[in-house]
Amino acid sequence: MTIEVGAVLTAVADGSRRRIVARLAQGPATTGQLAELFPISRPAVSQHLKILQTADLVRTTLVGRHRWHELNPDALHALAHWAIDVAARHEKAPPLRRTPGAGPPAS
Repeated sequence: MTIEVGAVLTAVADGSRRRIVARLAQGPATTGQLAELFPISRPAVSQHLKILQTADLVRTTLVGRHRWHELNPDALHALAHWAIDVAARHEKAPPLRRTPGAGPPAS
């Protein structure tokens, strides 16, 4: 499966979802355990988890009556690889050439 970096970026754009990802970096947790981190409803936490699952950042396993969520580090590695690639291309790009006294480039 190919991880879509755009979906990962969209998923981690929200602070609550970044907090869930940071918590799952410490190990798996149930939906209830994750809900305890927030002053929002459990269904709202489930909505955030759905977005993280869609972006392939979180994997969920049903064990009995509990849903256990764990981080998929491959999605974070894909995001890191993309960022490193962009930075490397930028470092090789020619610098902006400005004439003395000129303002910023027109957009």
